[in-house]
Amino acid sequence: MNIQRIDAKEIDNLKHYLESKNTPIILTNLFNNWPALNIAKRSEEKILRHLISQAKPELVNTLVIDEKHNGLIGFSDDTFESYTFKKYDAPFPSVLKKLILNLKSNNTDVIAVQSALIKDCLTSFLKNNPSPDFLDNVDPRIWIGNSTTVPGHYDCEHNIAFNLCGKRTFYLLPAEAISNLYVAPLDFSIAGPAVSQVDFSQPDLTKFPKFSNVKAQVLKASLNEGEALFIPPLWWHNVKATEKINILINYWWKNETTTQSINNNASDSLLHSILTIRHLPEHQRKSWQKIFDYYVFNKSDPFNKKTKSYDGILSGNKNKIKLAYEALTSRIKSNNH
Repeated sequence: MNIQRIDAKEIDNLKHYLESKNTPIILTNLFNNWPALNIAKRSEEKILRHLISQAKPELVNTLVIDEKHNGLIGFSDDTFESYTFKKYDAPFPSVLKKLILNLKSNNTDVIAVQSALIKDCLTSFLKNNPSPDFLDNVDPRIWIGNSTTVPGHYDCEHNIAFNLCGKRTFYLLPAEAISNLYVAPLDFSIAGPAVSQVDFSQPDLTKFPKFSNVKAQVLKASLNEGEALFIPPLWWHNVKATEKINILINYWWKNETTTQSINNNASDSLLHSILTIRHLPEHQRKSWQKIFDYYVFNKSDPFNKKTKSYDGILSGNKNKIKLAYEALTSRIKSNNH
């Protein structure tokens, strides 16, 4: 299935527009004024040399993937304890130079820089390539590497992924597909988020038969240089970079809600619930499910209906939520001691 494609310049208040959507969208003309994009379109080597000219000797999270795994960043066996890669903290300029050497020698090494903050590793990049206005307060990250595959996973934030160099294809599924995705254990994660064991584009239905329930729902977004993809929170995405050099820049941002006042996210609540509720007897779990439905998912708020003076945590009062959160974290620390 294909994804809607829109011209970013034709949408008023693009941030509000995107936050109101729960479907991926390909964006064109959002970064078309970037000088770096023009350089990338000229050649892979030129954009790498351009980045080297402003690279700081910052250590960046760098993966080196064993050749036999064809660029897959994942588990190497069914124990979830071995990986297809080795992880290093390497100086950013050295990694860029190594990528150029590999490009010239047709070396089969597969290297991937993961989620490096641009403000830390590139001195003047953002000055010369300014973020769109609505993303001006978001710190973008850069991903650079050879042909690699990132297994299906989800992020908790809104995400704009801009394809600066090379080609990337995203295969996407909504959150409700999770029961068909054969998700690896949370506590054996590759890099934080839970990951699916299934290749969304070429699933092994003998090994993962339940994926057939959602195979027809997979959305495919193939990005050329200069195109970006908006991915809503909690959408699963399996990402394949297909050229010798691929560079992606992404922006994650949260809704302007109470989460900003407590500097926390929903995945922490999920983990806490797993630890405190999952292993209770079934009748207690079902009772907690009803309570969560009442307060969280259906947002029942009887007090607000009865009196306009109520402004507690159910009403969304940021100060009250912050105080309640501080009391909760204090109580957890006290209990652990």
